[in-house]
Amino acid sequence: MHEDLAYSDKLSSGKRVAAGRGVICYAANAVSGTGGQGEFLRHMVYTLDQVARGRVLSRQATGERAQCVDIPFGGWRQAFISTISRIPILRRRRDVLTLMGDVDFDTRLRTHLGDIVLFDGVMGQCSRTFEFLSGKGVPLVLTALNTHIDNLIETLTDEYRRLQLREPIFVHPYMRKRIHHEIERAVFIRVISETAKQSFIDQGVPSSKIEVIHPAIDLDHFRPVTKLDDTFRVMAVISIEPRKGLHYLLEAFEKAAIPGSELVIIGGTWDRWSSQMLRYYMSRMSNVSLQSANVMKEPVEQTYGRASVLVHPAVEDGFALAVGQALACGKPVIVTRQTGAAEIVQDGKAGYIVECRDVDGIVDRLRLLVRNESLLNRLAEAAPMAVSNLGYPAVAQRVTRLYDRMLA
Repeated sequence: MHEDLAYSDKLSSGKRVAAGRGVICYAANAVSGTGGQGEFLRHMVYTLDQVARGRVLSRQATGERAQCVDIPFGGWRQAFISTISRIPILRRRRDVLTLMGDVDFDTRLRTHLGDIVLFDGVMGQCSRTFEFLSGKGVPLVLTALNTHIDNLIETLTDEYRRLQLREPIFVHPYMRKRIHHEIERAVFIRVISETAKQSFIDQGVPSSKIEVIHPAIDLDHFRPVTKLDDTFRVMAVISIEPRKGLHYLLEAFEKAAIPGSELVIIGGTWDRWSSQMLRYYMSRMSNVSLQSANVMKEPVEQTYGRASVLVHPAVEDGFALAVGQALACGKPVIVTRQTGAAEIVQDGKAGYIVECRDVDGIVDRLRLLVRNESLLNRLAEAAPMAVSNLGYPAVAQRVTRLYDRMLA
């Protein structure tokens, strides 16, 4: 049914990569299957399972054939983070917490590199490793899970200004410096959408240096399911923070005032503003609920299967796996143009595309769908085809083709 089946030969092309030539290594400061980065890591473990000698360096992962090395978080940096995490005014400094975790991971990579012939690392997490390996002539791939760091900072700064937030954005100035060094040293930059690619081009990175490979969707897990009730249920699977724009969806849902409807949010808050914002709207609307769920592990009947439509209102997002997952489950989507996953959605075919911060645009689409059940069903029927080429084997082959070109 899915493109996965077309590559059930276990990617013979991929098995030629690095055969007898050394190890291909992928590194990510993530735990497999935990959050968006963890799901991306899970697919990369699958990809490295397909090559002759694959190695994955992460906080925690397990592969079938690839050598997976867990790099524990420890030492003075862990003690520092543990200390400031207990102090309310300091634990808001996500920029410092993120930076410390990434620097710790980067610092520990060198002892696990060995005889590698190609290194692929997540942006912001491998700056010192890139510097070390570039001196040895090892080809470097930089995997960017967001838009260009300067675009990200500019977008966040603007959103914080609109919301009158005084706390710092989650990108520390030293993190920005590290990423600029990674971009300079990378042979290829792998981005996860054309939207992200354009953000790099706008910052002066040559187009020839950038490869677009959309993220993979686990089409065995995320599959079409039948909704079992008649409630018009809007769903958002999202990190509750300014960048993801949930506040615009909450405003739109309240304004739409659809009788008998529900809004289910699957996610967690990241900061005080997000917690207060969510409490404010939930105190005004009894039909809004917050659910804690791991959509990668729990049955889809209990997550996306309950939705009539998924809305992803981000002001910046490199892709947004939730959009692809919802489509795979046969759910129409309303997504902002500033979200990379918008490019796999044909407006009016499997969902709708609006501009970020367009509250009235979201209201109009929600009202349109609730009024027209046949339209909702038509969009739902078309949704899985939008991601039919994003199964694990198909995307793994695209990644190994990039590796092949670099090693040819």
